[in-house]
Amino acid sequence: MKRIIAVLSLVVIIVFTTRTASSRNSPDIVVEKYLTAVRANDYEKAYTFISKSDNTIIEWLEQLRYIKQIAPPQLIALIDIAHSASKQEIVKTTVEGDNAIVEIHSLVPDMKETLKITNRVQEIKSLLDQDILPMREKEGIFKLIVEGDLWKISMMRGVTADQAAEIASDLAEQILGKEEAEKLSKKIKEFFNRDTSPFPVSDK
Repeated sequence: MKRIIAVLSLVVIIVFTTRTASSRNSPDIVVEKYLTAVRANDYEKAYTFISKSDNTIIEWLEQLRYIKQIAPPQLIALIDIAHSASKQEIVKTTVEGDNAIVEIHSLVPDMKETLKITNRVQEIKSLLDQDILPMREKEGIFKLIVEGDLWKISMMRGVTADQAAEIASDLAEQILGKEEAEKLSKKIKEFFNRDTSPFPVSDK
């Protein structure tokens, strides 16, 4: 009888441990951690949630990091505001075997409308503090696959976890002026056209 109880106890422990580990790496948790890392500009951390099967997301993250390195302080300040004001909510998670889809609803600053009001960083911060910063809604999805017993993001669409690219390319002239915007645009184009191997995913 004691042996049966011991065996049953071991089974319960194994099941509990497996479920706990699984919950820590569930598709929605992985997406939440990825979004948190990108908003915090922790791109090395963000890499760890990406599948090695697709370099597109890795290159996108590298672009964001590069923009933060070369952009003028005013532009970086606006990117940081966009980060802090952005909110994402997971609305549905569908898991089928080793594949999953996580649907999210995003509420992000509408920088085009904001710049119609002002392009001054302090004034935009004031709009955010007063909760009157123009916002826009966006729907997006993440696709994930199991890779080495862990869920990894293999594709994303319609996700605005970071607005650096939009601010640095489409809206730069309104913020910096034509000359500075053209200089920044040239650097970004050179980055896109560089001849290099795909960026590796950190194994950390």
